[in-house]
Amino acid sequence: MNDPTAENVFGKVAELYDEVRPAYPQQLVDDVLAWSDLPDSARLLEIGCGTGKATRLFAPSGFHITAIDPAAGMLQVARSTCTEHSNVEFFESKFEEWPLPDEPYDLVYSAQAFHWIDPVKGLSHAADALRDGGAFSLFWNTSTWPNTELRKEIDDAYQRFASELDSPAIGEKNSRLWPDVVRDSGHFTDIETGVYEWRKDYDEDTWIRLLQTHSDHRVMDPEQLNLLLSAIAEAISRHGGVLTVDYVTQLVLARKT
Repeated sequence: MNDPTAENVFGKVAELYDEVRPAYPQQLVDDVLAWSDLPDSARLLEIGCGTGKATRLFAPSGFHITAIDPAAGMLQVARSTCTEHSNVEFFESKFEEWPLPDEPYDLVYSAQAFHWIDPVKGLSHAADALRDGGAFSLFWNTSTWPNTELRKEIDDAYQRFASELDSPAIGEKNSRLWPDVVRDSGHFTDIETGVYEWRKDYDEDTWIRLLQTHSDHRVMDPEQLNLLLSAIAEAISRHGGVLTVDYVTQLVLARKT
């Protein structure tokens, strides 16, 4: 198994990650900003910004954004894709080790990243970063696809070559548990959730490239991974070369107590 550090898992495929990973619904971003009831001078903190896929959606708001990520390769792409947004600054650090500035933030959010952080340390640090009554938001893309013959063949490929993985291996599988985790931390109140459904078609090549950006695939033995990806590619090719994926973006909102 490969070294599962953030830089090794994601940094080495940062450009591919930015190219093929799905973004997030604009409506979700609009809803987070509206729910947060931010002042004109609001300060936002993004945890685990990656290549800036969520950063680029929040940046047009004009609010000052501090974006943090531990992977230098991911940050390099984020900086290059956010050059038009002078209101965004980036820092390379693990969030739980990042020294907080004196001035608190009005909104702390994390897209597809908070499950990489110890929840006890992470939620405590997030609360410390916020002003009293400040908003906290977590969201993830999760996905599935219809129970078709193609789905059965892809499931079979995982059983043959990577039985330790679930199929489909997309998204944070425990994201539905996060409202309880946030509530039980004792740092937040007014917990609310949201669900955003959408659909995307992938051709064979794009789907295979996307799988190569997922952590549970990245840490596999290269020979084992090649066998798995080849089997999946062959299955998609046999069924017209297109895989339709149904996405659900799950949102958690809370306020600092």
